[in-house]
Formats: sequence, C-alpha cells, structure tokens
Amino acid sequence: FGVYAEGYEAMATAVAGGSCPPIPAECGVKLPFYPCLYDPSDIAFAYYPSLVDNPLYMHDLKSFSSDVTAGKLPAFSFVKTIGYKTEHPGYGTKISTGMGATQAIVEAILAGPQANDTLILITWDEGGGYFDHVPPPPTSSIDGKPYGTRVPLLAVGRFARKNAVSHVVMEHSSIVKFLEHNFLGATGQLGGRDTEVANIGSLLDPTQTGIAVPEN
Repeated sequence: FGVYAEGYEAMATAVAGGSCPPIPAECGVKLPFYPCLYDPSDIAFAYYPSLVDNPLYMHDLKSFSSDVTAGKLPAFSFVKTIGYKTEHPGYGTKISTGMGATQAIVEAILAGPQANDTLILITWDEGGGYFDHVPPPPTSSIDGKPYGTRVPLLAVGRFARKNAVSHVVMEHSSIVKFLEHNFLGATGQLGGRDTEVANIGSLLDPTQTGIAVPEN
C-alpha cells in the first residue's frame, strides 16, 4: 500500500534542515502550520512507528501523479490533500478549492492505465458542523463512542453501482472492513468496529466486481 500526502516532501526536507517549509501562496490564511502545511496528525498511518517516514509507504502527492501515469499505484492507496484543500470549515478555506483538488485526483485515475482495475472511495472525516435532520445510529457497542452527523461516501469507477444511492448505514470503519474482506479474506481482525459495521457492498456492482461483496 502507499500513503500519498500533499506537503509531505516539503515538510520532511525542511525539518531535516532545521526549519519550516514555505507557506504555499494559495493558502489564504498564511499560517506556518495547518492548514497551509503538512500535518502528520491528519495521517493515521503516521501513528505507527514502523511506517513513520518509511519511503516504502510514505510519499508526497507529487509521486501520486507520476505513479498514476506510469500505472504503478499500489494495491491500496490512501490519498490526502493539504489542509486548505480538504473543505474543512474555518481558516478561510473554500469548498471550491477542495472540490477542484479532489476532481483532479479522480480524473487522473480515470485517465490512467489502472482505471479499469481501481475503485475510488471519497469520504470526509467529519460533517463540518452543519445541521443534519437524520438522527445518528446508536452508540457503538464496541467502544461506547457515539456517532455524529452523516458524512458523504462516494464510490467512483467501473466497480461502483451507477446512478445508485445506498441506504445501508455505514461509517469510516466500513472501509476498513472492506479492505479486510478484499485483501485478507476475513473481517473483524482488528476486534473493533470492523466487527459490527456494514461492509460497502451496497455501493458496488457485482456484475463488475465478479463477486458479491457483502452489504453487511
């Protein structure tokens, strides 16, 4: 697998030299930290000592572009744009900036040589604080933590159901459950929410996947 994080290379180079990287001109708030610069706390994989700055797994988003063109994307890629391109509310960020960044990534994949073998999943880490008229699911029985407002989860590519909206209740751990199902053959191996959440099969077209991915 590979992690592609925007701003990672600039931060690593600057830190190695004992300084901070320059602030991108297009970052409106001009702060010498988030959302203008790479923030490792936004990258879940950076919490594992075996993965921190490991060049086998950690890459800058610039490498993603070249890997897409060359057809060298790993079996699983985690792609994270820099903070001001994530549609996060506040800090003077604009939704349109994030939309443009996401669109560019998706279009690059769909135009690349691995398009027919790639499922793109797009999601957000939170609802942005906006009102949601749909009550959240019951508190998780695994960790006792409550759910919040809904966030989008979009499936794009040949394997996704066309013109379809899933009504299966899913959450971020549903993607983890799918990764377990797809690459490891058995789900619930983390012993956490991956044991109780629904899988993402309701987003996928079995005539294209060749197998029926469970919906639950």
